[in-house]
Amino acid sequence: MERHTDTETLHPVRKVGAMHFGGVTIECLLKAMIFATLPNGASREWKTSSNNPGHTIKNPGHKYDAALRRHNRLRSRIERFPDVMEWLNTVENPMSQHFIDLRYSGLEPDDESYQLWFDAYQNLIRWLQEQIATL
Repeated sequence: MERHTDTETLHPVRKVGAMHFGGVTIECLLKAMIFATLPNGASREWKTSSNNPGHTIKNPGHKYDAALRRHNRLRSRIERFPDVMEWLNTVENPMSQHFIDLRYSGLEPDDESYQLWFDAYQNLIRWLQEQIATL
């Protein structure tokens, strides 16, 4: 939720920064939801070739679809809600760029595009937080 605070702080003055950090916020929330499904006794770190934390889940990187492949119940639920799928895509790929790549972008979104992104971000984070209790 610290990244959510960063996003809210940047909104609406630093639009590209808000879009980048908003993407990071959702990435972190998805990863936290994955870790919440780990079995008792498993370490809350990613499996690597040199690290066996007691589970087989590898870091999905910055891709939402890769994260969702590691949380089948959440992915399955999202697939039943086209609006949520659209929000995920809007937040992950603002201005037709992956949110990570916005760090290097010199482009500024117009007000309408930014508001579309911000609405999707707010709806998505609220929806994901509601899911935490029922997954």
